[in-house]
Amino acid sequence: MEWSDLTPRIELSRPRPLRVALPVLLCGDLVDSPEHLGPAYIAAVLRAAGAEVAIIEAELDRDDDALAEIIALRPDIVGIGLTTVAVEPARRFGARLRAALGPAPLIVGGGAVATHLGATLLTNSGWQFLDAVVRGEGEIPMLRLAETVHGGGDLGAVPSLCWRRADGTIAETAIQRGASDLDRLPFPARDQLARHGGRLPYVRLSTSRGCTGRCAFCNAPHSRNGVGPAAKPWRGASPRRIVDEIAALVGRFGCNTFDFIDSTFEDPGGGEIGKARVRAIAEEIIARNLRIYFNVFMQAQNWSAADQPLLELLWRAGLEKVCVGIESGNDADLERWHKRSRLADNTRIIALLRRLGVHVAFGFIAFHPWSSFDTVRANHAFLRDHVGHNLRRFTVRLELYPGAEVVETLASAGMLSPDFHQTLNPYAYRYRDERIQRLASCLSAIFDEEYSHNSTLREVPAVFRFETYDIVLHNFISRIARAYPGDGVAGDILAGFRTELAAIKHEMARHNFALVCELTDRAETGRLEVADARRWAAPTQRLFLDRIEQIERLKMRYGLRLRRHGIDVAAIAAASQPARISA
Repeated sequence: MEWSDLTPRIELSRPRPLRVALPVLLCGDLVDSPEHLGPAYIAAVLRAAGAEVAIIEAELDRDDDALAEIIALRPDIVGIGLTTVAVEPARRFGARLRAALGPAPLIVGGGAVATHLGATLLTNSGWQFLDAVVRGEGEIPMLRLAETVHGGGDLGAVPSLCWRRADGTIAETAIQRGASDLDRLPFPARDQLARHGGRLPYVRLSTSRGCTGRCAFCNAPHSRNGVGPAAKPWRGASPRRIVDEIAALVGRFGCNTFDFIDSTFEDPGGGEIGKARVRAIAEEIIARNLRIYFNVFMQAQNWSAADQPLLELLWRAGLEKVCVGIESGNDADLERWHKRSRLADNTRIIALLRRLGVHVAFGFIAFHPWSSFDTVRANHAFLRDHVGHNLRRFTVRLELYPGAEVVETLASAGMLSPDFHQTLNPYAYRYRDERIQRLASCLSAIFDEEYSHNSTLREVPAVFRFETYDIVLHNFISRIARAYPGDGVAGDILAGFRTELAAIKHEMARHNFALVCELTDRAETGRLEVADARRWAAPTQRLFLDRIEQIERLKMRYGLRLRRHGIDVAAIAAASQPARISA
């Protein structure tokens, strides 16, 4: 992409402003912190060209207000971001939207689902409300589309577009490669942050695009699953540009917790070029005295004891949580997913980060179509040893995303449901061993029988709540320790709290391991029924609720001791909200 591609070709403000609605469907990660950077970048580009743009939050099953807001705008274009987790909500919302707005506005889909399905999505049942989809990065195609709609041009001149002609046939244009110089993009519009008074649990930052990884289960742009013309597998903004954005957000909103959404923070490839960049980011944060906390994604094989000084620098800059793509507790599965890491790498990075006081979240796939009882038990043992109190990690099944290599692998093996590309059901596959399929389904049924079929929860179970609560606890302790590094009394108080927490988590880990071992044994001998799993549901819910209450009492007790010592616990606790963990 050349810089001139971002230059408007016509003025979108005359004779009256082009009106664009960008609804954000609050699903998945967007429930806990709703800001969505995809629409935010597009809004910034379109506003620079003179368009009137509204970013509108739509809550699931409570979207009447969002619909009313869009109708009042009388938009010329409506752009809906589509992710696998939001497929069904998007389909329902889009149908209601079309019925309310009539045929006049152009409704266009974008995001990962649109990128990988393209024209197929326009022919799928239930998606008749869509007029078009944009594939790939959206800033330039949406600008060209806006200019075409406003100026009455030819849709065939819009890059990366699939659209439905008046006669019902589908047309498409070639996909344009994404931005090569991310510093040229405007800062994303922060409408949602402003809408919430700057008080979100964390603020998302996008500092790179692409990934040098090649994970078979992932449909984010990386070196094996690109669409359209070849582009660099990874592009990063400069450290100064990144910290300029952070400083602007701190100055405008008083934000102090940031979530870097980059697929791999340290790319390219975990080598010195990437590490020099993250070192420069940390040094710039420290040099500007920005007292912030931040969360990132890392790959295990990229970090060793030799990187301890860099990790310590990142911690001093505010590194608080790292989500590592652990994915498996055995090398056979890691090889299947084309992971460059091995079990030893996973074990090493967990130890390195925890030694620093950084919270380690796990990306993990406990079950998949090729699982054996040997690999399942190896995963159980690994999780018991490293995060045994977190029952949810023991139950995660492979989710299918359009464009991921594993989808084609399953199709070639005859293990993919034939209707996957229509339903986009993330569990639309069969297992090689039906006993393991039953085990995976029954473990999920502990949370809710409906959840075991389609990941729908009627209410958030205590197991899921504890996973997030565990990050809150870590942040609470970590931020006090950071604020009072030389205070021996505070250190002793926190050490006592940690010791009691560890004992509680150890008890929870014993419960979790007994649960998964019993059900695994029953599955292997062909004796597992859903009722066997459901018998664990009430005791597990009760245990996790009781332990949350027990820990809250401990937190109050130790917090009182800290307050008596002169530490403002309330101020620190108010700023200790977590970034959500992906499944």
